[in-house]
Amino acid sequence: MNVAVTQCVGVVLRAPSRVGSWLTPLLPNEPRILNPDTQAALTARYLLPVSPELEACLLAVRRQLDPELERQQPTKLGKPYPLGQCLEIAEAVQKRLRTVVKESLSPDAAAGLCALQAFQRAGGDFRQVWGDLRGQYFQNAFQVGTLYIDVANDTVIPTKPKVEILPFDQAQFIPVRSHRHFSQIARSYWQHEIFPNHVLPALAPHCPLIHIDQSGQPHLHEATQYMLAMTRAQAFAPSEDVLRDAPIPAALFERLRNALRGAGFKVPRSAEEGRQQALQQCREQRTKRWHRDPKFVPQVIAQVQRINLHLARSHNENPDLKDPLQDKQMPTIKIDNIDYDLDSLPDDAKAQLQSIQFVDQELVRLQAQVAAMQTARNAYVSALKAALPVVVGGDTIKLA
Repeated sequence: MNVAVTQCVGVVLRAPSRVGSWLTPLLPNEPRILNPDTQAALTARYLLPVSPELEACLLAVRRQLDPELERQQPTKLGKPYPLGQCLEIAEAVQKRLRTVVKESLSPDAAAGLCALQAFQRAGGDFRQVWGDLRGQYFQNAFQVGTLYIDVANDTVIPTKPKVEILPFDQAQFIPVRSHRHFSQIARSYWQHEIFPNHVLPALAPHCPLIHIDQSGQPHLHEATQYMLAMTRAQAFAPSEDVLRDAPIPAALFERLRNALRGAGFKVPRSAEEGRQQALQQCREQRTKRWHRDPKFVPQVIAQVQRINLHLARSHNENPDLKDPLQDKQMPTIKIDNIDYDLDSLPDDAKAQLQSIQFVDQELVRLQAQVAAMQTARNAYVSALKAALPVVVGGDTIKLA
């Protein structure tokens, strides 16, 4: 559908308005829609009628950005662009949408840009969000009205379409609710081994997890704005929950204790002592209401960055240390009740598996498009009925 293109300016990405004191404030980048009725009406009016043009706009922006982003970071964690660069691509698209002009776009893409701008001028929400996608991935995407828009849909499987647009309530995209929820996804998605932070008790209320990645390198997690806000909003209860688990293995505790030796960090004498101190810190920091004081957030982020840098240096200087993951089983897939190691599958089998995953994603996308069009049709039917004159006793009455 071609839409008349009026004068356009850069898209302004802003936080949504919050109407109604009964609404829980949004956490940073939380995938949740405030004012769903208002956003649904704006989405139906401005975006759903031009879904192909909106997709064309976002694809055009990706085409502009891909060569630039690939030059800046041709690989990430050993994988070629765009693999693993979901956040980088989303942030770049968000930035480019502020400045892109219709003259640099095709007519269809320019129409999508103008529709997006009109939607925002009318009060439509456009937010970058992060969370759990379908119980499988951590995902960076956008919540645009009542739509889920992923502009980096090809960063796990490169053969998938670059842009995916779905009704938000059908995307299976939900907030990370707790550190246990986070750990569940991290274990399967990142293939990390995860333990409670019984090594650095003072930071445990904010960062209660220690990850061991596939190379055996330890990391203190998770000092991101969302995860910090999540546990602080619940007065450190999610942190306290995972810190109650059994003490971390003694060998790992000693390894981390040795890695941090001489770095200025206070480490307990044993994992059990660290467990008790970490739980005590949760109680004390809650009593002091540190979860309500925003000054601690940048302090925690800076400390965690410093600790992780020190752990990385220690790991690189001692590559012969035992890797806690060396005995970890390979990921498997069950086909006809037989388990197969994914890493040992022949290349043609891996290719067929990727094709199946791609087709499944396409089916979801097409089904979502049908649902979106049905939503738009229902909105137009309601608007038509509201615009019709009222017939009373055979007489037609025009409403003011």
